Amino acid sequence: MVKVYRCKICGEGYIGENVPTHCPFCGAHIMSMVLATAWSWPDVNVTDVSKKNLERALQLEISNSEFYFCAAKKANNEADRTMFKRLAKIEREHADLISKHLKIKGPEISPEKDICSMNNTDNLRESNTRERNAIGHYAKFLTEAKEERIKEIFTALIEVENDHLSLTEGRF
Repeated sequence: MVKVYRCKICGEGYIGENVPTHCPFCGAHIMSMVLATAWSWPDVNVTDVSKKNLERALQLEISNSEFYFCAAKKANNEADRTMFKRLAKIEREHADLISKHLKIKGPEISPEKDICSMNNTDNLRESNTRERNAIGHYAKFLTEAKEERIKEIFTALIEVENDHLSLTEGRF
């Protein structure tokens, strides 16, 4: 029987017979997927510290999304092109999620920016660096967050960015 699920992190819906292992939009792990009937978007008033950290996270996600769109265009094989394009969309979803919690309009992300290397191996290396950077920032932001929802978001983002990191480990 087909069911409707929603992601507790990004709020996107999924229709299927079984709950997905990861949100197809933001990459959050299975524990973030709930039946749509059990879902509601939390309204959170963020502290000044969390607001500043969310703003910094937003800039990281925008930059990473634009980098991945560029890397997808310059990839020298279909597997990496597909990976980079999917990562670009996931990072864009993260930026949208953060924007919702900042109560601002979704960011302008340009898939046309030329901010990556012509060399696929260099882009794999840069991807690894970017993911490590995001994980480090989000771990710090997690320790500074007072709001349970913001902790939940940064925890999920760390898990997703670790998944992304694993895609490039040992490939350059």
